Amino acid sequence: MRKMGRQEKKRNVGDSAKNQPGGSRAVTFKAKKFTEEKTTNTRQTSFIRKLVDPETTKYFTEITNVIEGTEIDLEQRSAICSNALEEARGKELELATDYIISHTMQTLLEGCSCDQLCSFLQSSAKKFSHIAMDRSGSHVAESALKSLAMHLQDDDTYSLVGETLTALCQEIVVNVGDIMCNSYGSHVLRRLLCFCKGVSVDTPEFHSTKPSVVLAERLNLRSSKLEGNDLQQHQSFPDLLTFLISEMLNPLRVDIATIQLNPFSSLVLQTALKLLAGNEPELLRIIPILLGCSADKDLEGNLIEAGKKILHLVEENAYSHLMEVGELIKIIYVLHS
Repeated sequence: MRKMGRQEKKRNVGDSAKNQPGGSRAVTFKAKKFTEEKTTNTRQTSFIRKLVDPETTKYFTEITNVIEGTEIDLEQRSAICSNALEEARGKELELATDYIISHTMQTLLEGCSCDQLCSFLQSSAKKFSHIAMDRSGSHVAESALKSLAMHLQDDDTYSLVGETLTALCQEIVVNVGDIMCNSYGSHVLRRLLCFCKGVSVDTPEFHSTKPSVVLAERLNLRSSKLEGNDLQQHQSFPDLLTFLISEMLNPLRVDIATIQLNPFSSLVLQTALKLLAGNEPELLRIIPILLGCSADKDLEGNLIEAGKKILHLVEENAYSHLMEVGELIKIIYVLHS
């Protein structure tokens, strides 16, 4: 079998991050302030996905055959992942959104080291939104986040993971409205939000199918499991969570009326509210925005304005949307009781 790398000189396992500036990084995580030049109205332009070239397709087909067709030890698997992900550099978007190769990419990202995984995510950060909104790419994105969560069980990875998440979040917020309203992107964004909280979106807390149960749990904010550490699975990134949610509800970035009514963004907003359980100042800040109320009005004024908006929603939307918006008002009353 030929060596699993087309380039004559491949870096050894783990060298991917070490040989780059900032090698084995032990930086203190700090959510970077989003630069002003990335204004709200900036949208990622539509793109036409490039087809993977035949030589690269053949290479990753061989990788698939090796991984799935034979028993390999951990050292061999790590070497294969390292070489394959190095081969993917600069082609992340095309590979992740290819219906067949995307499955191989998922396997590679689940089996690689933390350095290799973070290197892949940082390299693809500017294209991550496109990957997340693609049918195949969204599965790759979610697999990468799941794998990243597993690596966080090692305390030494926190700084590197935080640096990687920051790079992703700063690119995602540029196009956050489209991602929220996308059937695939919304799932990736929900997982990212939960990741920042240190919990898994796969827990029953985020998969209640009965609207009455969802509403009842939202009302009971002070006793929510998410307020404590009952569902905590790994270290959290609270600054990034606040940053993401703030940008999701930034009127300069998104059309509030659109995300109120879209079924996919609605799920993202429900997740955000659950994750903010117990954070009363932040809830009181974002709920009026969700209702489309004026920031300069007091609580009573916002409630009156919200009531008028609900009358409009009755005419325009299904019962479920009405219940979601009505529940936000109830939350305001609970927080001020």
